Amino acid sequence: MSNKDADRYIQLFKALANEERIEIIRLLKKNKEMFAQDVERHFYLEQSTTSHHLNTLKRAGITKARKEGRKVFYSLDKESFEELWNSFSTMVLS
Repeated sequence: MSNKDADRYIQLFKALANEERIEIIRLLKKNKEMFAQDVERHFYLEQSTTSHHLNTLKRAGITKARKEGRKVFYSLDKESFEELWNSFSTMVLS
């Protein structure tokens, strides 16, 4: 396993090791795509905290962002997550 792969797995599991981020994932799954401020309002989080969580999930390959003017919309990045998860599973279970 390369250092790059190890870093990606560590980033993935660190992102998943937070209850609020797990809830954000559930919310995005339910709603398909959400405006960042709507995520913030749903959890009564500060803007900076919401931004941190959303960016952590994005860097881990769990979510993706789409800009529309000044608004940023987030959704699950199923392809990226699936590829990373399958890669990790193959490494562990093979």
